[in-house]
Parts: sequence; structure tokens; C-alpha cells
Amino acid sequence: MTKVTVLMPVYNGELYLREAIDSILDQTFQDFEFLIINDGSTDSTREIICSYDDPRIRLIDNDYNLGLTRSLNKGLKLAEGEFIARQDADDISEPERLAKQVAFLETHPEVALVGTWYKDIDPQGSLIGECNLPCNSIQIRWDILFYCPFVHSGIMFRKYTIGKHIGFYNEAFSYAQDYDLWWRIARHLQVANLNEYLIKLRINPCSMTATYGNIVDDEPLQIKCNNIGHLLGWEKAKAWSDGVFFKAMTLLWIGTPDELKDLNLQYLNQTIEEIFKIHQDFCNYYNLDREECKKHRNQVSTQLINQLLELAYYYLEQDKYNTWQLLNRAFCLNFRILLTKKVMRLFLKLIIGSRLVREIQYITQEKLKLEQN
Repeated sequence: MTKVTVLMPVYNGELYLREAIDSILDQTFQDFEFLIINDGSTDSTREIICSYDDPRIRLIDNDYNLGLTRSLNKGLKLAEGEFIARQDADDISEPERLAKQVAFLETHPEVALVGTWYKDIDPQGSLIGECNLPCNSIQIRWDILFYCPFVHSGIMFRKYTIGKHIGFYNEAFSYAQDYDLWWRIARHLQVANLNEYLIKLRINPCSMTATYGNIVDDEPLQIKCNNIGHLLGWEKAKAWSDGVFFKAMTLLWIGTPDELKDLNLQYLNQTIEEIFKIHQDFCNYYNLDREECKKHRNQVSTQLINQLLELAYYYLEQDKYNTWQLLNRAFCLNFRILLTKKVMRLFLKLIIGSRLVREIQYITQEKLKLEQN
């Protein structure tokens, strides 16, 4: 039996296809088939695939364009590998990606799916940044409430286990089919991410929005509602179905200060309180013991504190009142942050630059002038 099937549907992907194919054929791990589904392409996609003389490539031509989700499910039915590795036609796998993911799954039989950290590249292939994702099941299950903590092009999973216990991609989703499948898997089975950058993800948001339109926002929101519905009950999910509160929680969890600045302090405090309520239900749902729950709550507090401090620094020069309020909220989460260098620097900047200190300095200077006269 073939160890790995690398599954890659492609539709009119001529621009970056050769880079993607080469990155798989150049893998240090060799026991794989490369199952490419040509989804009715009208450009030179098929010619590029056929230009390779490599027996590991299996080309399947769809009679017409089925779309990504249906093509993925078609490929899963045809796949002969024990493990399924995904690859997108515009992304690049590092040479040791398959070897490291296979080794992890073989030494961690309890894990059904493993992803990897990744690097963002622009359409020209230049590095934009790096993305670190949560690595253990508890943290992934928590983060998946707010965003998708896997990169589709970087996952590998056990075909039999997923097919038997979870099922494959939900064809009701045309854009976020991966997010939907990952959260269904994470609810029931162990998942992980490798803390290595084994994928280069090509970022081209304009084409994505042009292709999927409002679905880019609508489908992830539906998945978050489904997840919250299982965790907290469907009444809560229905109340949040407009997406406003989900957006606030996601921003507070992973947003930049520039994105967070639109949340007023009152709403920000409400969001923090709601996150901790969700955390308690989360611990109960996944049967975390007392120590696990305490440890994860501390991790949640630390992340929220870091976000508050980043926002406090953002406001430092323009709104010192907000800075004080954000610092106070962070202290309430964990007073020990007073001992950190980052907070001490911020605290000193606030004191030195405060209006009160400036007024004291002015009065002192005026008094000295009078005494000299």
C-alpha cells in the first residue's frame, strides 16, 4: 500500500503550477502517489502536468468544472495512500515536509491530523511573513473557535480514520470546506501542528475575493456558529449569528492594534468576560481536568494580556486615558505583569509623559525663577 497520497485539484493554475509540482516531486520522502485532479481547466494546466514523465503522478481529468470541494472528495475516493497530504496548485512544500509529517503520524498514533507552520509569500514568491499556529490539541480546539488554525496546503491526515469517524469534505461549502472539516475532526480526534515552516503559502487576496465574493465571510461565520452551537447551545449560536460578536472575539484574540482600536473599552471588557465564560464551557465540553483547565486559562489570560498591552502601546501617544484603562484591565487579569520589563517601560512612559508631572515641572520651574529674582 502506498504510504501517502498527495492530493492536488487544480483549475486554470498554469501560473504557479510547475513550482507546486516540483516541490512535491523533490520531496526527500519517496513513497507517495501524486494525485492531480484537473478540474476542467481551459488554460495550459493539462499540458504542464503531462510534460512530467514521473510514474508517481496520476492525472485525473474532470469532464467539467466540479469545483474544489467536489474535486477533493473525488480525489479522496480514488486515493490509494494510507495518509492524505494536501497541496494547492500555487503553494510550495519544503523538501522535508512529507518526511516530517509521516514520521510524526507514525510516532503519534493517537493523532488523526497534523498540519504545519507556514511562510506567506507574495505572487512573485517573495517572503511576506511567517505564521506560527497552535501545536497541541487543546490549544487548536480553542483557537478554532475564532479562526482556522491550519493551512489547507500543509495538512496530512489518516484517510481511514477520518473517513470512518468523521467523513470527508462537506460539499455545501465551496470556500471554507477545509475549516469545516478541521473543526469536525478536532471535536472528536486528536490533532496537531508541527512547529516548523514546511509550507510557503502564496497570498493573492484579490483573486480570492473575486472568485468567492461574500462567501469569504459567510462560510467561516457559519462554521463558527456551528462550533459554538455544539459548545454553548444553539440559542447562543443563533444570538451571535450576525457575526458582530464573533468578529470582536477574533480581533481580541489575534487582531493587530490597528484592527482592535475600533473596539471601545466597554465592548472590549464585555468581550473579555464572554471569552472566559466560553472557556469554562470549553473545559467542560472537552472534559479537561482541573490542572489542564487551570493551565489553559492561564494561557488564555496571557494572550489577552499581550493583546491589551499591544493596544496600550498603540494608544500611548494619542490617548493616555485609554492607555491607563487598558493597563488596568491587564492588571486585573494578572497583577504579576507589573513585574515584566515591557509593562514597566510602558508605566514609566505614562508617568513621565503625564499632564500632572508636566504641571509639577512647570510649577517648580516658576518657583525657581521667583526665588532667583
